[in-house]
Amino acid sequence: MVGRQQKRERSIGGGAKFANPLEDRLLMALIYYRLYLTQEFMTLLFKAANKSVICRNIQLARSVLEAVLPVPERARRRILAIAKTEAARRQKRIGTVEEFVEAYPELTFLIYCVEQEKRKPKDKEGRKNDYSGKKKKHTRKQIVIGTPAGIIVDQSPSVGGRAHDFKVFRQDCQNRRVVDEFAEHRACFYGDSGFQGIEGLALPIESRISQRARRNHPLTRDEKKLNRLRNSIRVEIEHTFSRRKKYRIASEVYRNRDEDYDTTMNIVSGLVNLRAYDRVFQRTGVKI
Repeated sequence: MVGRQQKRERSIGGGAKFANPLEDRLLMALIYYRLYLTQEFMTLLFKAANKSVICRNIQLARSVLEAVLPVPERARRRILAIAKTEAARRQKRIGTVEEFVEAYPELTFLIYCVEQEKRKPKDKEGRKNDYSGKKKKHTRKQIVIGTPAGIIVDQSPSVGGRAHDFKVFRQDCQNRRVVDEFAEHRACFYGDSGFQGIEGLALPIESRISQRARRNHPLTRDEKKLNRLRNSIRVEIEHTFSRRKKYRIASEVYRNRDEDYDTTMNIVSGLVNLRAYDRVFQRTGVKI
């Protein structure tokens, strides 16, 4: 690295130039994430010399997109900051439960496990860890937390498809402690029956998990009604993931390296959040 006291050997902006302008390089990345075209085909669209040019430009554009888009971590901090400001504005003397609920509205979050098929690993250990008994395929798995408005606020580091949904969530809670950020709010998490046992983790949140019938223990009528009520709220996360899966890199067989999966899904979630911000503003006038 050139020190401040040393004379530069090359002027600022020197060196080889990009064959494509910045707009085209960003467009390459967006088209790649949305349509998941092969890089050989994209050389024809952008008149590139070879696919290495496309690959290099996409890799360079990733850092730019991740820096400017409302990725889950940035979206979570923004939503919790808005909730904290609103709670401070509504501070008043509370005498009844109804006044408490009005002063401190509940923050609702939806938790879901996403599985995406990937190419079959070459090594035996990789094939074992990535094989999903549920999907009967080799997959990557992530725990994703979203809001009913369609904003993705968190997604765990991806793991092989062999691990159970609840196990992945439990390990993520131990490693990253993201759920602790919801402690000062009335946060409620809705999830499917795969997350049964979340109550025993002593997390600073309220959980409402759909009940599952077991052998010789069918669901009662009240449990079925409760499941229908909870599922009517939880179905909103399905709409969010339908928007996420419109980006074919998040829905088709994943062809890239496992090491790049988290960054790629981070960018895709940022693109989904960007559209969700616009829908919230058009519907409520609130600028997130």
